[in-house]
Amino acid sequence: MAVSFGRSIGFVAGGIGDQIYHLTQLRALASASFDGKIDIACIHPGPIAILLAHSPWAGKIIDARPLRRYIPFMRGSSAVRQIRQTHYDSAFILHRSTSFKLAAFAASIDRRVGLVGHNIDTLLLTDSLAADAGGDRRALWGHRPFIAAADSWIMAQGLSLDDSTPTILPSPDMRAEIADFMHQLPRPVTIVNLFAADPARRWSLDHANATLNRLASQIGGSLVLNAGPDAGSYHDAMLARWDGPDHVLFDSLRHNPSMARDIALYHAADGYIGVDSFTANLAFNCNLPATVLFAKAGDTLRYKPAVFPLYPDTGKALDSIAPDKILSTAAIMLESASDR
Repeated sequence: MAVSFGRSIGFVAGGIGDQIYHLTQLRALASASFDGKIDIACIHPGPIAILLAHSPWAGKIIDARPLRRYIPFMRGSSAVRQIRQTHYDSAFILHRSTSFKLAAFAASIDRRVGLVGHNIDTLLLTDSLAADAGGDRRALWGHRPFIAAADSWIMAQGLSLDDSTPTILPSPDMRAEIADFMHQLPRPVTIVNLFAADPARRWSLDHANATLNRLASQIGGSLVLNAGPDAGSYHDAMLARWDGPDHVLFDSLRHNPSMARDIALYHAADGYIGVDSFTANLAFNCNLPATVLFAKAGDTLRYKPAVFPLYPDTGKALDSIAPDKILSTAAIMLESASDR
């Protein structure tokens, strides 16, 4: 007998990149939910709504910020009341937050499946996912191996974690806009992200310049710098430092940037080379082959098949990764892109 979750809601938290770790899981849960959709309670409802605007399995996007420190009758009660009024049958808490589990319990949701972060969580859940569960899939999740517990539980319900279909899809108008932007660019088109808010995860300009110069000479094509608006000055510094071929390195922040546009860009490009950041997870969820420079081995994510991870030796910085190693990995990555 096929599993059915009825009307369902998923809870996710962390940074935007952390929240979209769970999209393949949420899509699988939606496939067994009412109307093939799952509502999503998240910490960044605006950006998540843009990312999932064209994903047919994503239902209503709910602001979960009031629930982060939910205290019954004191804080977050209005948000819980709104959730209760939807009469959900199932809640999936894909985060170790006890507050979300307490909120789902207070909202009278009958089935509450969640990752256990504290002993009290087992009293609030009907299905507890132990932090040490997940088996072999734990190796895919870097410093968050506990996420694999949700993978294992979902597959145990007879559901598929489909890696072949992107979870994030572009709008038709943005597809057309990006096609117009990219028709002039020589292939392959590689998205490049140098910037992360954490300096330890940032790609130094000198090392990036030397590596990308060699990539342009040996592989050719076009390089498109892409990151959030906080990377603007870093992009400017990179363009000022660039001493490679002309008309090869472009800055997407100078071409009507938006998250919706980035989605279409990641669908149209051939590959991604860059740091561990939101953009890397966007690449994963758009099924864009990605060479990702992780700050350390323990951060390495492999939850999508077209990820080509690199990391420095213990105690060393990103710029200790040999440019030759990055180039050879990028060449393999771009070859895999031809099979998309």
